[in-house]
Amino acid sequence: MLIAAAASVVALAPGYARAQDQQGFKMPSNNIFCVLEQGSDSNAVDMRCDINQMTDKGLPRPRGCPLSYGDAFVINPTGAAIPLCHGDTVANPDLPPLAYGTVWRVNAFTCRSATSGVTCSNASGHGFTLSREAQKLF
Repeated sequence: MLIAAAASVVALAPGYARAQDQQGFKMPSNNIFCVLEQGSDSNAVDMRCDINQMTDKGLPRPRGCPLSYGDAFVINPTGAAIPLCHGDTVANPDLPPLAYGTVWRVNAFTCRSATSGVTCSNASGHGFTLSREAQKLF
């Protein structure tokens, strides 16, 4: 019975977890999606944002990455932001929108929504600014 229930969840939400299982948001443009997810350290939680459409050509793919690159970025609670080599997405249309001009704060992460994009940072001041036009790490 438990196996059947798990299978139905996968069938309802292929490619991403259900929004009620995620802590995060989407931009009102439905172009950028951000969620908290388990980090590489089992005790850490990272902030990941994916961007669907970009007008710039993005970052060049590194040789060791056979998957998607330059459209997903992650920060941990204290380290530098990095682009991800990934084969998945956190783009979940059921996430709640973060209205332009508002701030989202959870744990060590702060994200600011603007019509020009989203800026997310950690407790150490590292992070990224994402928009359709540009993706910048700081």
